[in-house]
Amino acid sequence: MRFLQKCAFLLALLVLASPIFAEEQATEETVPPVKKYVAFTLGGTYTDTKTVNTFGTSSTKTLRGLFQKLDTLKTDDEIAGIVFKIENVSMGWATLQEIRNKLHEFRETEKETLGYLENGGNAEYLLAAAMERVVLMPAGSLNLTGLRAEVLFYKGLLDKLDIEADMLAMGKYKSGVEPYMRDGMSDAFRESMTALLDDLYAQLLVHIAESRDGITAAEVSDLINSGPFTAEEAHQAQLVDALQYYDELLETLKTASPDEDVQVVKPDYERKRKVPDMNSFAGLMQLLSMLNPPQRAKSTAENQIALIYADGPILPDIDQLFPSTSVIMPSTLKEAFEKARTDDTVRAVVLRIDSPGGSALASDLIWREVLLTQREKPVVVSMGDVAASGGYYIAMAAGTIVAHPSTLTGSIGVFGGKLNMRGFYNKIGLTKEIIAHGQNATLYSDYGGFTPTERERVEKMMKTVYKDFVSKAAEGRNKSFDEIDEIAQGRVWTGKQAKALGLVDELGGLETALSIAKAQAGFADDEEVNLIVLPKQKPFFEQLMERMIEDMEGSVQLPLELTASHPALSVFGNRWQHVVTWLSLFGFEDGTQVVTILPYDVLIR
Repeated sequence: MRFLQKCAFLLALLVLASPIFAEEQATEETVPPVKKYVAFTLGGTYTDTKTVNTFGTSSTKTLRGLFQKLDTLKTDDEIAGIVFKIENVSMGWATLQEIRNKLHEFRETEKETLGYLENGGNAEYLLAAAMERVVLMPAGSLNLTGLRAEVLFYKGLLDKLDIEADMLAMGKYKSGVEPYMRDGMSDAFRESMTALLDDLYAQLLVHIAESRDGITAAEVSDLINSGPFTAEEAHQAQLVDALQYYDELLETLKTASPDEDVQVVKPDYERKRKVPDMNSFAGLMQLLSMLNPPQRAKSTAENQIALIYADGPILPDIDQLFPSTSVIMPSTLKEAFEKARTDDTVRAVVLRIDSPGGSALASDLIWREVLLTQREKPVVVSMGDVAASGGYYIAMAAGTIVAHPSTLTGSIGVFGGKLNMRGFYNKIGLTKEIIAHGQNATLYSDYGGFTPTERERVEKMMKTVYKDFVSKAAEGRNKSFDEIDEIAQGRVWTGKQAKALGLVDELGGLETALSIAKAQAGFADDEEVNLIVLPKQKPFFEQLMERMIEDMEGSVQLPLELTASHPALSVFGNRWQHVVTWLSLFGFEDGTQVVTILPYDVLIR
């Protein structure tokens, strides 16, 4: 009897509980699956290295940092798609190509990619077109107007100031002296620049045609000739897929998947830090901690590749407060290469160059370090936006050179000279009396041009440097002197043209160079490799202490080239950087008289 009562009780309990279980099961079944999109902002400037400031490295966006973030998104299985908001892009064409190549990797995944533009020019559209769909704001515009190259000439200004540029050049196309001695381009200069722009424009047409189904390169050219476009015109021309405000785009994503819980989120790494309380000591310490993040422990792994950055103009070693990251000097690169060369755990070296060149002597010192390292272990060069003149010089000794199709490279040539400031001095009421012993004693004086014998000596020096430049290029490229001399002459080439001429080996970016270095070092494809970055960037205070210890009796002076990074001068942009570099090479009594540099800024928009 008692057994029957227990059974009845359990049966009643089961009957009462069944609706609850059924309701919970029904509730679970009605919860829609989550479909997650990530909103990723892509814009501004991406550099190779962070800028050193007073307390540490700044928040400058780096190319490797961007790629690490994109790799994280690409391999995150919880993400169904990425909405790229593209705005205010400011970078060179080679950097654009490198980012486009990275974005193309998303096509190999099942992730949906959308490019959103409020407004867009050539650069913004090139990135957006790499996505599966391009969405433009209804009130926006698409400024596809083609490419132009601008070169600024200074002769008119120098004439007004009574300053004479007394300069010589080696190489038919070595047009470095023209901005200071002419009002416009020579025929050779125009020929070189036109050929350069022709190739870059052809690459632009191909990039757009490849990205937009049903549009050929010839049709893209016709469309560009009709630009710029209103939003509606861009849509009708099939350059964009939809006209929507950003909130409308997000709503479209949700309505397209009514059975799923569509969420648009920020990347996990974009977590806002709490602003320190600057009114307290603890807040100040927190700020210093944020500006000086703890250094990562040095890797003790055996499998390492050294990544050495050479970014900026190449200048001689100058006594200075601390090395600027935007200047390349032999002492800094020598230290980096010696470490990579003597460290047995480093199996290969990748040299990343983004430089228009500079001092011929400094370039040769760096070339020597590359050569010595190449004899010990593989050295692979990765060229950024520009690796021309001295920038190509320091690459020549590497075993393999990698460039983007749009990298500006070559410019194997030499020029030199000085500024004759006599007219300017007299204009402002200054005069000089010079007493000289020696036929060429006034060679470096800024109070007169070259005498006939001085000009003869400078020209001979330049011919020697040019011959040495061509000879070393021929040796590094396994070609004859005449073969290199024919394509040298100071002419600038795109990376695509340079590969056809044998000046570079492969087309690609930094990741391509790292992959080649890994293979040449004997690593297997699936073998894990550690990357060490050189030269090490140091905060201001650390560098100041090192300087004080090294030279306690010396006076601390701020050299000319460091003023280029002063915030007050940022409004002048790259032109101020160029002027500072030029003065560093020619503006001193013992200034370098023979240089290998691309002295004008080629602005392609």
